[in-house]
Amino acid sequence: MKTKFPAVVFLPVALCCATMIAFAQQPATPSETPKNGSIKGRVTGNDGQPLASIPVMAIPFGRSGIRRQGPGQPMAMPSQTVTDDEGNFEFPNLAPASYFISASIPGYVAPMPEGSEGEEATGNLYRLGEFANITLVKGGVITGKVHNANGEPLTGVNVSAIRIGNVNGETDELSAARSFGRNWRTDDRGVYRIYGLIPGSYIVQAGQMGDQGRALSPYREDAPTYYPSSARDAAIPLAVRPGDELTGVDIRYRADKGHSVGGRAVIAATANKANNQTSNNDFGGMEILLNVAGTDSVVATTFQSDRSQTRGFAFYNIPDGEYELSARRGVGATESDLVSEPRHVSVRGADVSGVQLSLTPLALLSGKVTLEHAAANSAAACPSPRRSFTEEVLLSVHHVDAANDNRKSAPLRPIAPSPSGDFLFRNLEAGRWRLSVNLPDETWYVRSIQSGSPATPTAATATRKTAPAMTAAANLGRSGALLKSGEKLTNVTITIAEGAAGLKGSLSESGKGKMQIHLIPAEKEYADDVLRYAQTNTTGEGSFQFKNITPGKYLLLAKPAKDDSNKLSWDAAQRATLRKEAEAAGNAVELAACQRHDDFKLSVK
Repeated sequence: MKTKFPAVVFLPVALCCATMIAFAQQPATPSETPKNGSIKGRVTGNDGQPLASIPVMAIPFGRSGIRRQGPGQPMAMPSQTVTDDEGNFEFPNLAPASYFISASIPGYVAPMPEGSEGEEATGNLYRLGEFANITLVKGGVITGKVHNANGEPLTGVNVSAIRIGNVNGETDELSAARSFGRNWRTDDRGVYRIYGLIPGSYIVQAGQMGDQGRALSPYREDAPTYYPSSARDAAIPLAVRPGDELTGVDIRYRADKGHSVGGRAVIAATANKANNQTSNNDFGGMEILLNVAGTDSVVATTFQSDRSQTRGFAFYNIPDGEYELSARRGVGATESDLVSEPRHVSVRGADVSGVQLSLTPLALLSGKVTLEHAAANSAAACPSPRRSFTEEVLLSVHHVDAANDNRKSAPLRPIAPSPSGDFLFRNLEAGRWRLSVNLPDETWYVRSIQSGSPATPTAATATRKTAPAMTAAANLGRSGALLKSGEKLTNVTITIAEGAAGLKGSLSESGKGKMQIHLIPAEKEYADDVLRYAQTNTTGEGSFQFKNITPGKYLLLAKPAKDDSNKLSWDAAQRATLRKEAEAAGNAVELAACQRHDDFKLSVK
């Protein structure tokens, strides 16, 4: 499949602009009416043959992406169609937005998107006028038997495959999302068969941890057994690739007695005050999560809608181990408004009770996105097949602090601004956050992001060779947005300008393996402008590409790829090290507005 990754620009960011063209840029006029368009595409198998009569859906990212068809009309629903005999499909008359295009066949999956660490999980993201090539491959299969110590088959045992990382066993962004999944049951022969697995490393679990249907299961008192016959910490991972069928994954069921873990959730008094609540009993729905301690791996969840004062919860069939409990009010990416700190729980041969989870309010971040279209006769007016609109921008927020990596709040999905540019992120835990922006096409770059009103370009700033000064409070770039519990930061402004440059290149020497290519501002006055830093991984042929670059002078540096290498530009000391190494390497390039440099040769020492 042609996995699409429209360029993502990561923020926090200091004010950064192509000053020689800034005075020519004009914001789009509010009177412009976005025009509907279409997205066409084709669905094929991994053999390249077209797949006919396959259901295909176009789902707009972000709640603002679904526009009303007219005054008083209901919201437009995700579009659906089917492929023709040649595998082709078309979604006509779509409103401007960012769309996720998906096709489905039972037992088949889309190959995992490839991209550098830190890029948004926006594979299959398309906008109007683009062509979607979608490939479906047969998903992985794990099959085997569950039997007791005497070798007798066990019927009706829940079996699940828990994804813990990629095929190499390395944790990835899908590990937490797929940490538990659909349950399968053994048949009268004790046989199970799990199919339609996306590529990755899996551990196989027989028995259901936290099982709420305890009265219906003959194994209701048992802790799960993991392949081949162990507790979770000794489970043997299985690498599953597209189309793989792993047979003989037999599990000898241990029938170890499990334990219960329970307690209650309490809303802190400050949370009631922050949310204008008058009673601690006004609770609503609550989700409780049980995780392996120190990880994002969810082993069980339960939902409570109890409005009584007890608000008790309990998990059953829990084996000995170290865990973390957390709670959030409401379920879903946009509904939670309270979250608890994780509580460590140690299960050692007995039930655990009386765990209290105290929920505190989540923070909010909102503001406005502005697209600055260049004047028609300016150097920044890049050729483009159509005009872009604010609704086609995608915004995401991410924790900056490593200490927040294992917090168990509701997942935050990308959102789209409203037609007027307004955006809102709810459900942000206390801590430091950064924004990332997915741009409509290659002609745009992020000029600034700040707390407060945006700076207005003038003829004086157009020729200034130093980056405009910003206070630490206003600059959400170098340090991110530090939010307190329940805080509302409402005056964030993101300005996106036309005139971006692009750069394609390749390594001067082959056989270097996978490399991380860093793009670093050459002008020292922009040394701390995080927006001007970028990184990407080379392909198998040693080529690389950067999009949505602010016009200016840059240095390039090739380093062995590492999982955390995308974080280098967020640390001042690491930025200084990168600049020093890049200056010594001597790979320099100057990019003008709208320039596409397609044959850069990067020297590797």
